[in-house]
Amino acid sequence: MNFQLLLVAFLFANSLGNDPSETTETTVEVSRPAYIGHMNTTMSVSCSLLHPPAGNITTTWTRKSDSKVIEDSETGFTVTTVSGKNNVTLTLTIDKAVNTQDDSYECKFEKKDVSQSWTGTADVYLFIVTPHGAAVDVGDSATLSCVMTDIVKNLTVTWENGEGSDVDDLQGYSFVEGINEKGTQTSTLTIEEAKKDETYTCTLYPYEDEPYHTDVELEVDNSERALKLSTLLTALLFIWSSL
Repeated sequence: MNFQLLLVAFLFANSLGNDPSETTETTVEVSRPAYIGHMNTTMSVSCSLLHPPAGNITTTWTRKSDSKVIEDSETGFTVTTVSGKNNVTLTLTIDKAVNTQDDSYECKFEKKDVSQSWTGTADVYLFIVTPHGAAVDVGDSATLSCVMTDIVKNLTVTWENGEGSDVDDLQGYSFVEGINEKGTQTSTLTIEEAKKDETYTCTLYPYEDEPYHTDVELEVDNSERALKLSTLLTALLFIWSSL
């Protein structure tokens, strides 16, 4: 009788230790299910099969717009597979030459001997940035802008001057980050007093660790000031020669 009680107690204690949350279900995790980037830039998307079953796992990437299965040797694409202790990670790198439109890419892990498969999808959204510079006379104010089109969310924007300094930390500048309105966001930088030709940089942050930089040119015409100085110098010389 005592033995039976001990056995029941042992089984009960073991059942309390089995946490339902500590499961080893095989699932797919996509690193960035909705990936935002600039058109004609190289981007990488990845999927991980967590807690894969023992045995051989085959992997494939498929571009959903045309159902094209992408091979590692495919021009414009690189496929890598890394097997870890409790996962298999499949990465697709899309070269800038072929990264020209929004698309969806499906990753697939398959254990063919038991007819099991697991899939995930990474959507790629591409935007375009168009810089608008300015040409002004020296001493005038100038407004530069970056226009972002085909965006799917508000983008964080910063501006830097030709020396790489954030204009938000400097005097004589003001900028507007802009907001996404029907897929378009316009950020502007105003220079209160233009002094010289300079290349400014509009930096966008689809992600904090992935900035995209665009150069915006400011051209400053000194000819009017030079003419005024020349006229003043001529007048002074005339006065001096008359003395």
